Amino acid sequence: MNVSEYISKDEVRKACKDLGIRDWTELSEPDVKIEEAQKIQSKIGAEAERVSTESFRQGLEVELEHGLQFNDANVTNNHPILTGMIVLAHLKEMLDYYERLEVAELEGDLLKAIRSGNAEKMRSVYRKLVSARQELAEQEALWMDEIT
Repeated sequence: MNVSEYISKDEVRKACKDLGIRDWTELSEPDVKIEEAQKIQSKIGAEAERVSTESFRQGLEVELEHGLQFNDANVTNNHPILTGMIVLAHLKEMLDYYERLEVAELEGDLLKAIRSGNAEKMRSVYRKLVSARQELAEQEALWMDEIT
């Protein structure tokens, strides 16, 4: 299926230039610099400013999957503001969305490693999963402190 391009690469380049960040149409990997995340986070505002810039940066890297990372799922052409708004939409669902997503993805990776019988991969993924669960628990504790 051939889907129309709704956001042109020229529009993305202009947005990047206006923000003072590098041209995101040239990204070969979902690698967002903290300075870029700060500029996008500031421009978007709202709940996006309620999370750490590092968490927002990680969200941007995840949501670049809606851009040039997967040609058949490209809806943004890596537009930094649109990508940031996708992050914001998920943060509106829950402010620890990306921490929960990391745990879920690692649980899936662990299941794949178990099914393959790869003990080394199981140990490696399990260690990452324990760490991600710890980070999520710490984030939950911070949110609880804020509301109590």
